[in-house]
Amino acid sequence: MGENDINVTWLRATDLPDLAFDHSDIVTHALDRLRNRIAEPTVAKAFLPETFTIAALREVHEAIIGDALDPANFRRHVLSSGQLEDTGERLEGTRHRPPKLYRFASAKPSKLFSHPTSDRSEETS
Repeated sequence: MGENDINVTWLRATDLPDLAFDHSDIVTHALDRLRNRIAEPTVAKAFLPETFTIAALREVHEAIIGDALDPANFRRHVLSSGQLEDTGERLEGTRHRPPKLYRFASAKPSKLFSHPTSDRSEETS
């Protein structure tokens, strides 16, 4: 099996076909766990390179929670969280002003971001 195999493809968790056995339950459980833990920096960190833009961080959060976030509010919130440090570098090769690159700070304040989805999922557990 290779990456060109017709049976291998990326799908959104919300657009999955019918899965065999209890695989749908497994995917749902995994996604719920990610949503409940998205405030922990280690979750987003697992999906990002060492340095990243705030837009890339926001895209990870949006993919996990399944909802669009306001870019300005997200930026303001993550920058004030103390979780990110500016690398002093910029992403090269962009059409407009190159965005700053960040990394997760070594000091670990409690939470990076919390979303109401987390509260609802905990109630149903």
